[in-house]
Amino acid sequence: MNGEITIQSAIDELQRAFKWLNETYFNSELEKPVITILVDSTSGAYGWITPEKVWSSKDKKWFREINICAEYLNRPVYEIITTLLHEMCHLYNIQNGIQDTSRSGTYHNKNFQAIAEKTGLIVEKNDKYGFCITHASDELKSLVKKRIRIGCFKLERIKTYKDGTPKTTTKGNDGKEKTISRSKQAMKKYICPKCGLIIRASKDVSNKIMCIECNQKFIMERLA
Repeated sequence: MNGEITIQSAIDELQRAFKWLNETYFNSELEKPVITILVDSTSGAYGWITPEKVWSSKDKKWFREINICAEYLNRPVYEIITTLLHEMCHLYNIQNGIQDTSRSGTYHNKNFQAIAEKTGLIVEKNDKYGFCITHASDELKSLVKKRIRIGCFKLERIKTYKDGTPKTTTKGNDGKEKTISRSKQAMKKYICPKCGLIIRASKDVSNKIMCIECNQKFIMERLA
């Protein structure tokens, strides 16, 4: 149907990308997974791979899952493909019996770093999560530019809490997007229009508070 809104084009393109990334970096040795685009259930990961085979077909073949989180489809396409390649590195290690994570899969060790760097990914170490930060090399960016159909990535999902309520986010000092807690979102900010004194309240107190020194009513500026 013309004009139909679907995420299928993005999934199809990720499947195509898996094929040529597999050929380019893994000699086509990786088992084909089921590629999905699902809601982030990890509070911040761009994607994941299931260590076990969790999908089955009617003919009883089993497959692992590589997911790209729906909330992060608004990134540059080469970053999305970097996430896919990151998970493919995990897949390589799983198939070859190489343990590349610990702490319930959150800490990436030097085994992960080794295979990621072989594919040309640029790897950085995080103090808490190990060698988990991966960036696209110039070579990968060039391949993505040549081979990815950018127009396939048309949809993105807003970040929400489990009950479906949209999250409010802001950029931290490190440039990464952070979620503002619900308790902080509930706080209202009031400012004296004369001296700039700021107060905060958890409920609407408009027309109920004044700056004694300036004899001015506080004005609600914005949610904090």
